[in-house]
Formats: sequence, C-alpha cells, structure tokens
Amino acid sequence: MNGKSPSLARIFPVLLLCLLCLIPAARADIGPKPEVTITVVNAPEGVLYLDLLVQDAPTSSPWSKPEDQNNLDPAILDRLRSLEGDGWVLAYTTGAARNAPVFGDVRPREDGTWHYFYIGLPETFRVAAATADEAKAVDAPYTRDFVGNIVYDWQTNTVREATPPPLRFFARLAATLIPTLVIEGAILWLFGFREKRSWLVFLAVNAVTQVGLHLAVGSMLAEAGWHFLNYSLTILIPELVIWAAEAAAYALLLRERTRARRIGYALAANIASFVLGYFPLHLLYDFLKSL
Repeated sequence: MNGKSPSLARIFPVLLLCLLCLIPAARADIGPKPEVTITVVNAPEGVLYLDLLVQDAPTSSPWSKPEDQNNLDPAILDRLRSLEGDGWVLAYTTGAARNAPVFGDVRPREDGTWHYFYIGLPETFRVAAATADEAKAVDAPYTRDFVGNIVYDWQTNTVREATPPPLRFFARLAATLIPTLVIEGAILWLFGFREKRSWLVFLAVNAVTQVGLHLAVGSMLAEAGWHFLNYSLTILIPELVIWAAEAAAYALLLRERTRARRIGYALAANIASFVLGYFPLHLLYDFLKSL
C-alpha cells in the first residue's frame, strides 16, 4: 500500500484489545448449551404438562427430580408417565438424561412456552403432553438443531418448526452477510479497488463464503452472539478457512492492483469483519435464537 493508506496492522490489534476490555469476564460454565422452546397450539382447557420422551435411556438417573415435583398435580403427572414404555422414557420428569441434567419444567413459563435446555437435552425426542383427562405423545421422533424452536399442535398431535427452515437460514445469513459486505466493502474502497469487476467479484466471493460459513456452523451461529468468547470459538477456525479461500479468489479474480495488495486486502478485511461482526450478532442474539 502507498503512504496514504491507513495502517491497518496498527488499527486492528488496538480495536481488538478495546473490544476484549468491553466484554464481561467469562464464567466457569461459559459456552452455548443446547436448548429447545416448544409452543403449544390448539391446547385443551385446563392444566397441561409437557415433557420429552427419549429412547434407550435409563429408567432412573442421578438427575431425577422428585423434589421438584412436590407442587405438581399427581394425577396429571401419572398420566404423563403413562406414556413411557417400549424403551421411551421422560427426559425431564424421570430424569432420563445420560450422565447430565436437563433443566426446564413440565409447566409452561410466563410467556406460555415450554423451555428445556442444558447438556443432557436429548438430540432426538418425542413431545409428550398430558391433562387431567388425556395424555398424548407424538408418533414421529423429532431431531432438533442446537437451538430449536418448535410448535406442538395438541389437536393433531404433531410437531413442526416454528420458522420454516429456508426462512430461518436466510434470516441468519442476512445477519452476517450484510455487516460483512458493509465492513469489507469499506476496506475494499480504502485499498483502492474501484472497477465494477472488482465489486462484482467482491459480492460473489462473500456470498459464497458466507453461505459456506452457515452450512458449516449451522444453528451454533445463533449462540455466537451471547459472548465474545463463544463468538471466537465458533467463528475463528471457519474464519481462517474463509480468509484462505478469499485470498486465493481475490488473487486470481481481481485485476486491479498487485497480487500482494489483493491478498493484503483479504487479510485486513477478514480481520475487520471478524472483530466488528460480533456486534450485529450480539444485538440480534435474542431474535436469531427465536427463529
């Protein structure tokens, strides 16, 4: 770069240091945990309990919680437990997790949804629900993403995604693609790339690498905005792969400037988008998790 170009090698380490100073200290149990939120529609009148049936789990566990069930209606609880059998056990009520707990409640939260989380949460399960008069369990097992939001229809006894998967994918893609285009586009301009071809290459390369990032990381990306350490652990390795791919693509496809400048741009742009890209994910954290 010429003498008028900004000293990116000095700016970004300082920016990263300032960002780290703003992030709260990490807790011992830091890191994303699997979770699922269940909304019930066409619910019957009265009290409804809900749990998750998991297959091939122990019928007893050190994580069973009889002390948590003192305030529950025993009749409804018995109906819910009647759904166990043929190798299917209630993950929360019976405590059928494998060497780890599941947190939540058979009763809904204040917002009317059921929420189960933590490392004992089964990846594949059947939604089970009971009232004082009836108990039902979905026939088809459901396999969740790392963060799941599903709708259980009591009337049809079926489960569906709260947000259609294609819509969820493109919403999450937009949360990283748009900030990346803004940040890396500004740096492309600062590096002196002005031709229409350069900008078309820039748009195409970023579209491909961002889609690849989301396919590789999946729903873990929704959890990345909770804490900068989570973000770093989730994004850092994919970001290194992206930098190598973009450096090669820009070196081959761009025509302006020297090859060394094209590769230097790829490095500077990815450092900037890695550091600054945390903020949009952090601000959109609750929204992305709700999809």
